[in-house]
Amino acid sequence: MFVAASALKLVAALCMLPLSVIDHSRSPRPSVVLNSYLFFTLLLDAAQARTLFLSSDKSGLVYSSVFITALALKCIILLLESRQKYKSVNWNQKEHSPEETSGIFSLGVFFWLNKMFLMGYNKVLAIEDLYPLDSSFDAKSLHDGFSKNMDYSKLKGDKFALLKVLIHTLKVPLLLPIPLRLALIAFTFCQPLFIERLLDTLAQPEIDANVGYGFIGAKTYINVTKARIGAGDDSAALTLMSTDIERIKMGMRNLHEVWASIVQAAIAGWMLYSRLGLVFIAPMGLVMVCFFGLAILMNFAGDSQRTWMSGVQKRVGLMATVIASMKNLKISGLSRTVSDFVQKLRVEELAAGARFRKIFIIAALFGFIPLLIDPPLTFAYTSKTLDASKVFTSLSFLTLLTVPLSDIFQSTPELISGIACLGRIQAFLEKLDAEKTRTDTVASLDSELDLKPPIVIQNGKFGWEEDNFVLRDVNAKVSKSSLTIVVGPIGSGKSTLCKALLGEIPFSEGNVSLSTRFPHVGFYEQATFLYNGTVRENIIGFSPFDSERYAEVTNATSPVFDLATLPLGDQTNIGSDGIILSGGQKQRVSLARALYLQSELLVLDDVFSGLDADTEEKVFQQVFGANGLLRKRRCTVVLCTHSVRHLPAADYIITLGEGTIVEQGSFNELMRKQGYVQRLGLKSSSDSEVLSEDITPKESVRRSEPHVLETTKTAETLSLAPEADKSRQMGDGTVYKHYFLSMGWFSAVCRLISRITGLDYWTDNTFSKSHAYYAGIYALLQISGLFSLLLLGITLFIVSVKRAGAKLHHDALRTLIRAPLRFFTKTDTGVVTNLFSQDLNLIDTELPDATLNTLFCVFQAIGQMAVMLTSSAYLAISYPLLGALLYVVQRFYLRTSRQLRLLDLEAKSPLYTHFLDTLRGIATLRAFGFVSDDVQKNARLINASQRPAYFLLMIQEWLNLVLDLVVMAMAVVVTTLAVRLHSDSGFAGASLYTHISFGENLSGIVTYYTKLETSIGAIARLKMLNENVKPEEKDEENIVPPEQWPHSGVVELKGISAGYDVEDTSDSTPSLALRDINLTIASGEKIAICGRTGSGKSSLIALLLKLLDPTHETAANAIIDNIPLRNINREALRQRIIAVPQEAVFLPDGTTFQTNLDPSHISTPAECRAVLETVDLWSFVQQREREGSVGVWLDFWVGVVICID
Repeated sequence: MFVAASALKLVAALCMLPLSVIDHSRSPRPSVVLNSYLFFTLLLDAAQARTLFLSSDKSGLVYSSVFITALALKCIILLLESRQKYKSVNWNQKEHSPEETSGIFSLGVFFWLNKMFLMGYNKVLAIEDLYPLDSSFDAKSLHDGFSKNMDYSKLKGDKFALLKVLIHTLKVPLLLPIPLRLALIAFTFCQPLFIERLLDTLAQPEIDANVGYGFIGAKTYINVTKARIGAGDDSAALTLMSTDIERIKMGMRNLHEVWASIVQAAIAGWMLYSRLGLVFIAPMGLVMVCFFGLAILMNFAGDSQRTWMSGVQKRVGLMATVIASMKNLKISGLSRTVSDFVQKLRVEELAAGARFRKIFIIAALFGFIPLLIDPPLTFAYTSKTLDASKVFTSLSFLTLLTVPLSDIFQSTPELISGIACLGRIQAFLEKLDAEKTRTDTVASLDSELDLKPPIVIQNGKFGWEEDNFVLRDVNAKVSKSSLTIVVGPIGSGKSTLCKALLGEIPFSEGNVSLSTRFPHVGFYEQATFLYNGTVRENIIGFSPFDSERYAEVTNATSPVFDLATLPLGDQTNIGSDGIILSGGQKQRVSLARALYLQSELLVLDDVFSGLDADTEEKVFQQVFGANGLLRKRRCTVVLCTHSVRHLPAADYIITLGEGTIVEQGSFNELMRKQGYVQRLGLKSSSDSEVLSEDITPKESVRRSEPHVLETTKTAETLSLAPEADKSRQMGDGTVYKHYFLSMGWFSAVCRLISRITGLDYWTDNTFSKSHAYYAGIYALLQISGLFSLLLLGITLFIVSVKRAGAKLHHDALRTLIRAPLRFFTKTDTGVVTNLFSQDLNLIDTELPDATLNTLFCVFQAIGQMAVMLTSSAYLAISYPLLGALLYVVQRFYLRTSRQLRLLDLEAKSPLYTHFLDTLRGIATLRAFGFVSDDVQKNARLINASQRPAYFLLMIQEWLNLVLDLVVMAMAVVVTTLAVRLHSDSGFAGASLYTHISFGENLSGIVTYYTKLETSIGAIARLKMLNENVKPEEKDEENIVPPEQWPHSGVVELKGISAGYDVEDTSDSTPSLALRDINLTIASGEKIAICGRTGSGKSSLIALLLKLLDPTHETAANAIIDNIPLRNINREALRQRIIAVPQEAVFLPDGTTFQTNLDPSHISTPAECRAVLETVDLWSFVQQREREGSVGVWLDFWVGVVICID
């Protein structure tokens, strides 16, 4: 037998050499096959070597010595084969993670993370410090695999269609953990069998020492194998990609635990039957009752989840709009009104979420009932005489039965929640598919293309609502290389026609045909779309940079001297939605982007609305004129405009009115008709010529000079978490205090009482007698613990969430509303939206759950440590060492984990910003053909956002491994002391039984404390927002004028100089938007403020509304109605002065026209109607009022008129 075994080993050794060479040259990792073979054979050989050494006589000693020597050589070979291939891998180490070159041992013990831990311990981490993700996690690759399996036509009718697609796409990653999870179940059941055998051995009079040592080694191996294996509508869309995705992630992360727990519970029930007989029916019956109760309860979970998420969606969508429109809200004096509305939505959202949280509490209670009640119930019903071995073996099986079921009952609501959120995403995708109306035009190179009109509309009907068309019976043809101007009254459908040409109208009939050589269309949208980047980045978009083309379009739309006035020229960061630019500048940047595309066809919607007369004329001549850029390119242009003075220059004119085309033709043809164009009374040449004047570049620079001072240097984005903040490493205890206070004192006291009660009742769980008296006491204590748990759950999930959630949201919203305008010029909208979306979601969901389970696990672990002392008092000697070890581990771990948690939250902000930009500019992106480039950019941002999330998961698994090794060491100590000191079998059984769940509790502490720290990180970010963003109000602003103020409206400005950041600048010469302004406006005067685009007109209005601060030296020289502007309360000032921003602002959907006209509710309905009739909008309002909201159908200029009202 030994000869045959030796021969086979020789064959195996000969095969190892070529395999080692092949793996070394072709795989970046050490050989998995060789390492696995050497490791497992090494373990088996070690056991064989021990047996040979103990059983050999003098004659067999030589063989055993040779065997042990061979064992040592095999160990050396294993060490050499497991080394990482740092030098032999030919790739850039900065582009790859060390995980990709790690072998099974480095992966198994997370050795490859050590460098990251050291970095996190010694410095403040940034995203760039983290390892790159493995290529298998690349977002684009995963999306491509998902797209191959996705059939949008099959989504309808199957509410689980999207879930099935995900399972099909990820079938290999989903199947791989199954055999490993089954192995973990098998090793888990070795523990009670081990306890049974050990206690039987301890009950014997004498024990062979070597048998005892065998138990010690077995316990070590069992705990090692138990170590966890490291694994590898706008508001609707925004909520789905943020809150819903987080809920799906939370629900699906325990997917394998559900089926594994069922398998484990079934095996534990059978093992319990083998020990106790039919008595096992009692615990299993209670489990089934709880299971059916949970099944009934889950019928209500999906609906309550959807209702809650709808409330979140409404608030988050509104919040994103508020953040993007903050300047206009402040100008309109609506910031407080909108703030109150958002807070009201938050309260309603918390109320809707309370129903789901109640379901979660009841589900958790169902989970803890078997865990706490099954042991006393089982032993109360048994009639057998049980010795220590049977008692603690049965208790062990009961633990293996109830613990996984407890986990299932707590995970099921999260799983149902995740599936419900997946259903919401599926419904959104179905809606997108239904609304997809644009069809790509196939380009042709045939010569017949030159004879076809570029645009043909036949019997077109276009509308934003079903069966309610804005335009009907539209028939038109646009000639090649022509300038077609579309005109008509406000609300006649010009913007709708532009969108119809692009296929962006959700409800349409008829046919729209575009015939061009290239499918892309240069599109300018009425509501300008700009993203947070430099001027150049906004102009070139995703096109390659061409210096000649760039110079050509910028000279045509935004003269060189205008760009030169910006602080960093065309490299100036313009902020979210171009907030630092004037309205005219934003329009010219958007027009330059459309021209830079070099498309044959351009559709331009109202490009002149924000330009002064002189700039408008220059842009028109340089872009659209006879010698203009587009004429030289022979482009076909459709220009919708209110600036009718350019009609004589048009090749063709389309006039809209009463929902259709009322006339069309050339200018001369229409002037001969008695129609809209003829009534305008225009001359054959552009009337604008008389308004233009020759301005030299020098004069233009001088005139635009004030705008140099208006813009601020925003290349640096404000950070809510400074990189040098050491609290990111060391933690901040005041965050817990901040949350404690936000709950209110009553809630906090309830939490404290619940903790004390839980400590009293949960730490004693070891009665081993089966007599009714002791079983009754045992049951009483368990029921008391259950009741304490229920109180704690109600306090945390209902009372605390309601109070803390509303208070934290209110404080953050108040900070945002009171923030100075410069905060919004320097901060991405995604950064702030992230706070009100993901961070608050964590506080509402993960924080109470993590707090409850952390407290439960901590106090149970403390009690279990006390129980384990009963096996031997000598074990107490190890507790100080254990405490010191855990302190060192957590100190080393938390320095890195805290930072990764904050990075995980912060890394999603750029993703949110990009997503919001995409939502606002999706029509432009589709027209330009930039969708695929935008998707790739999104994939890069997803990859960046997943880096901290992935490595946070990895270091959590590292900590789990460390704690498992600690538990293993304690188990070895307990077993050793029990064997060597021949401890009482009852106390030893209590200790080892407790030890089974002690490891689970330590693991639970890690898992739930990690969730707690993540949620606390969200509170820290909200706290940081409140502390770092200083309010714009000053102590001297203590005058609140009466409602009727200003009485006369006299304005006096004497030598005023002002800027957006005069208080914060460190420069000796602050950046100013206005300089040395002297102006007096008498009572009753009507003053027109004129000047070219960017000259400071908006800045002057901002000064009067205190959005712009005068310098300290001139602050007292601004007076309105004899009150110094510096002393007037800002909020009251903006409510007293009626101001209309350049972009119309409305209250959220769901508010009526009357509420938008009169937010303060001081006018009667009759007065509101009279105002609307004055501006000829009453009939329009009557048609739309039945919908109960505004903003969706409104033309830009209709909105402006309503704001003026």
